[in-house]
Amino acid sequence: MRTCIAIRQFKPVAALLTALACCVAQNAVAGDSGPAQTDPSFDITTGINWLNLPSWNSQRNDPLYGGEGSRLTDDGLNLGFRLDMPIGAIGSQPLILEWSGSIADLSSSSSNRSSLAGSSVFDMRYGSSANGSITAQTASSTGVLPAAAAADVTVNDSAGGTASIISSASSPAGGRISQFASGSSTSGAVFSALVTNGDAQTAASYAAYADDTGFTLRGLGDLGNSSLVSTRSESTIVIDQTLLLGAPIDLNDGWSITPKLGPTYRSIDRDVDFTQAIDIGESVAGANLPAVGIGQSDELNARYIGALGALTVTKWVGTDLSVSLDAKLGGAYVHSRYQSRYSANLPNVTIATFETPDQSRNDISLLAGLNAGVQYKAKENVVLGFNAGVDFISKVPTISYSGTAIGDAPSITMSHAISYGASVSVTWRF
Repeated sequence: MRTCIAIRQFKPVAALLTALACCVAQNAVAGDSGPAQTDPSFDITTGINWLNLPSWNSQRNDPLYGGEGSRLTDDGLNLGFRLDMPIGAIGSQPLILEWSGSIADLSSSSSNRSSLAGSSVFDMRYGSSANGSITAQTASSTGVLPAAAAADVTVNDSAGGTASIISSASSPAGGRISQFASGSSTSGAVFSALVTNGDAQTAASYAAYADDTGFTLRGLGDLGNSSLVSTRSESTIVIDQTLLLGAPIDLNDGWSITPKLGPTYRSIDRDVDFTQAIDIGESVAGANLPAVGIGQSDELNARYIGALGALTVTKWVGTDLSVSLDAKLGGAYVHSRYQSRYSANLPNVTIATFETPDQSRNDISLLAGLNAGVQYKAKENVVLGFNAGVDFISKVPTISYSGTAIGDAPSITMSHAISYGASVSVTWRF
């Protein structure tokens, strides 16, 4: 029902385009630019697209998800085709069925490193927080000898398993220690890292526990040599399929106009991976303490089914050279679906992955586009082209985090997207 409503909303647009074409045709001077092209043709297009999308929205305004209203641009290659088939005539004008489609593979990535210098306590929590505890966690104050650190960490995981680590380290003047340990339970794990420096008279303690319900990490002491590292990578696949029925009308002085109308389908599939981890600074040259944190993989898909009205204006500026302008406007019913998977990243252990319940949302979206091109007739049946254009979608799904804690339950919201593209094409007429 909502699809029918969307199509009815844009019927006036199609009527206006058709009326405009008829009015212009009445003033056309037959024969000034030759008959309309009635041969079948096949077109292959390749180029580069830039798709400006809404990023995940978060009140935290952190590098992991982005702030409220933040946006990003995916870029990549686009491959398309178009098949024009004459299927009849309207009066003296040919009736052309145009089938076009494209696929674009777009991607983007970003990373951020923030030093923990000046911090003496750091907490990272994700999900519902696993059932566990960090006790007896200590780190001696800067300037105190011996430099000492300790931590006891335990997890009682969701599957009934248990794991624990009791660790301590102490360094006199001239001594240094950088050590870590990890242990696994049925569906969870624990981790501890201690860093002491008798020369600098500093110490730090790190402890974490996790299972498939949540993750908790705590750092204590002199954290100046450690950093918080956040990364984000996205792969986006966009597929378009459109079937338009149009009638090219030859005008005087080399002009022609083609009104078109028909159904359209579009899909946007976004796979987004986040990581956030503590890169622990070592006190011993050559030692390598592992980064500890969380990873999140999100899938957000959108399907559009609707109708488009289009108008193509072409002008021959020479025997073998023409320019064209193509405008389209329509509407579509959009169905979106979201799923998220989370896992804690601790060294030398395997932790069960947690999947959030699927979410979905339906809406109505406006579709619009404008494309300009230059075509050169290289041979009698071969045309080379260059095209540049922009497309607009009023409703594209994104994910919103309304809370301020990592792991807050998200929801699907809507924003707009703009796509820019430049391409070259080869057309065969047969």
